[in-house]
Parts: sequence; C-alpha cells; structure tokens
Amino acid sequence: MVVILSVTTLFLYFLIAREVQTVFDSTLLDKTHAMISITELDAEDGLEFDFTEGIMPEFESESNAQYYQVWQHGTDLLIKSPSLGEQNLPQFEIELGTHQFADVDLADGRSGRLIAINFLPRLELSDDEDDKKSGEPVVELEIPVPQPLTLVLARERESLDEMLLSIGLLIAAIMLTVALVGGIMVRRMVGSGLLPLSSLAERVSQIDESKLDIRLEHNSMQSIEIAPIEDQVNHLLERLQSAFEREKRFSSNVAHELRTPLSELRTLSEVGKMVPDDRDQTLAFFNDVGEVSKQMETVVLTLLELARSDAGLLKSDPEDIALADYCNLVWQQAVNGTTKGKKLVNSIPGDLVINTDKEKLGMILSNLFINAVSYSPVDAEICIEIEMRNNKVAIQVSNAAFDLKPEDIIHMKDRFWRKQKAHIAVGHSGLGLSLVDALARIMDLRVNLQLDDEHDFLVTISGLSAA
Repeated sequence: MVVILSVTTLFLYFLIAREVQTVFDSTLLDKTHAMISITELDAEDGLEFDFTEGIMPEFESESNAQYYQVWQHGTDLLIKSPSLGEQNLPQFEIELGTHQFADVDLADGRSGRLIAINFLPRLELSDDEDDKKSGEPVVELEIPVPQPLTLVLARERESLDEMLLSIGLLIAAIMLTVALVGGIMVRRMVGSGLLPLSSLAERVSQIDESKLDIRLEHNSMQSIEIAPIEDQVNHLLERLQSAFEREKRFSSNVAHELRTPLSELRTLSEVGKMVPDDRDQTLAFFNDVGEVSKQMETVVLTLLELARSDAGLLKSDPEDIALADYCNLVWQQAVNGTTKGKKLVNSIPGDLVINTDKEKLGMILSNLFINAVSYSPVDAEICIEIEMRNNKVAIQVSNAAFDLKPEDIIHMKDRFWRKQKAHIAVGHSGLGLSLVDALARIMDLRVNLQLDDEHDFLVTISGLSAA
C-alpha cells in the first residue's frame, strides 16, 4: 500500500508540476507577444520601443523586478530594462519565429525563468497615408528592411517554486493521511478477520490424542471463510481417530494372535515333561510345536511384509507371465492337496500373457486361494476369470460365502479382522486381504471386494497390463 501510494504521489506531483509550469511559461510567452506588438520600425525614427519609461513599472522597480533585453543580429544591444543596471541577460541563438525557455539566476540573485524569442519588428507607415489624405506633399522615404531582433524576458520563479512545493506537500500529506488511515483500518479489519482463526487455533490446541472424538462447531458469528477449514480439520480428526483406533485394534490383535500360540507352546512343553519316556507322544508334541511355530512365523512374516509395504521398501519388478498356467501353479502350491473336495475353475485364456511382478502376484493369488478354500462351503468351486477394462486386464476370484453380509465387506481389508465363526479356522490370522491390498498398491493395482445377490464373494484385481 505504501509503495502504491508513493508511486501515485510522485506521478500526481510531476503531472501537476508540469501543468503549472506550462501555465507559468504561457504567461511569459503572452507577455513577450505583448511587448513584440508594441515594438515597431518607423521609416523616419527607426526602431521604437513603447514599453519604456514607466509604461511597465515592473521593469524599473528594484523589488520583485522583471528584466528584458533586446539584441539585433544576436550581438548588437539595442535596449534593456533599467532593472538590469550594468548586468546583461544571457543570449541565445535561435531561429526566426521560434522561442526557448530556460532557468537562470537573476541579477539580484534570485532564481528565475526566462524566454528568448526571435522576431521581426512591425513596420509603421501610417503617416504617409495621412499626408496623402490631407493633400500635403508626400516625401518619398526609403522603406527600411526589418532585421531580426532577439528579445529575452526574465522574471523570478520563486512564486512558481513555492506553489510547486505547496502542491507537493499537500499531495504528500493527503497520501500520508490515506496511508495512516488505511493502515489503521486494515490492521483493525485484518485483526477482526483473523479473530476466528485465533479462536480456531485455541480450540485445536486443546485437542490431543485422548480427545480425538471432539469436533469443531461453526457458529453464525464466525466468517464463512473459516467453515471450510473447520470441516477439513474435522475430517482430519476423523481420519486420525480412525487410524488410532486401528492401531489400538492392531496392537490388541497382535497380542492376541501371539498369546495363543505361545500358550500352546508352554502347554506342550509342560505336558512333554510329564511323559519324557513316551517316544510317540514326544514326537506328536514336536509335531504340534512345529505347527504352532509355523503359524507364528506366518503371522510375523506377514506383519513384516506389511511394515515394509507401509515404509515404501517394496518395489515392483515386472516380467511377462503366462497367466493361466501361473494361476494353476499357485493353486497347487497354496492348497497343497488340502482342497477339501474343492476345485479351481480356471477360465483364463491359455494364450494370455501379462506383464507384472511375478512374486507379488503369486502372493496375492495364494492368499485369495487359501481364503476361498478355507471359507467356502464343502465341494464349492473356486472360479478365476479375466475381464478387459480400458485396455487393462482385471482378474476376478470368486467363491460362495453364505456367512458373509454386505456390511462385512468394508472391514475385510482391516488387519486381523475376521468373522466370529472364522476364529476357529486354523492358520488364519486375518492378515491375508490386508497383505493383498498392500501388495496391489505397490504394483499400482486396485482391489475391489464385492458380495453379489447370490452370496458369491468376488475379489477383483484390476489394472494389469497385457504383454
């Protein structure tokens, strides 16, 4: 604001100063024309200057005097004002009919302004005409040839400087007043406008990790610009509260998942001590210890993969894969003969080749196949097929799931989430779909879970590139 007002002040001052000086110079020019009009060249008397001897007292007075000087041919001094005394005005070489302005120091030491003009004096022949009318004999006189004259007229410019100073001070005072008043008003307006932000900051500062359920409320006294900020802060609090609750559930579930196998190991060790001589019983105990340890290892490895995924340490390494054959291979390795009468219905064309990370796709398909086998009815078919979407391949794995409900779908990607009945399933920790979702994000794929009207659970992996 100060910069704009300063530039405006300078612009106005120079604009007005130029106009005032133009008026001042116009006054000087008008006066020189008036003096030229009373300068005449007579056939008998020669040059006559009627602006002498008291006609124009400003050229004779000593106080606030003005000055003039006339040269012929630019060098021959013809006349000058009495106020000049022994001093002279500066001479200028200018063309006939032109004029020139300049600043000068006057004879009395004041700063002044002058105009120099080159002109031809007016011829005066009226006396001959009068003689002809009166009948008197006319004396033939030689008509003189007018010679160029240079008139220099000077006057003080202190009045002009004082006026310009007054104008400059007035404009500066006005602009300074505007700046001060504007600054005060802006400060008050900004302070008033920022008051809701200060109130918002104070309310937000009172929220900590134990009060994430608090929401900011907008009242009618606050500006409407604050409402979007409050809404976004509320959304942030909701996400933070959800994240904290997930972390709490995660910690609780981890403790629960590891506590059970640890208790089993402790029980097995205590029972093993009771029958140290029974080789068959001891061997059975060791087999149970191996199964429990394998279950714990699976949980830990899955958590490690999820942690590496969250930290961005896993990268995708794509390669060409014959999808149909690869799905059959993963099915055999995943179910390992424990299909419980269930079979895979592979509808993928045998010649389809995709380009993606083979290891991570195998982990995704393995988790989907194991879940489908574990939670589908006896003798169910596990179907896998593909669909083209916007020149991309989408893989869909489906199985019957009569115990699922539509409201369960939104929780199935949560870590350690399982249906109540599923807790009895051996080897399942509720991390499968969480790992599938994490791996899909690394491969720039999308995972969609759906329960159709026939209670078939469908998992769609979309975004795969065909080779």
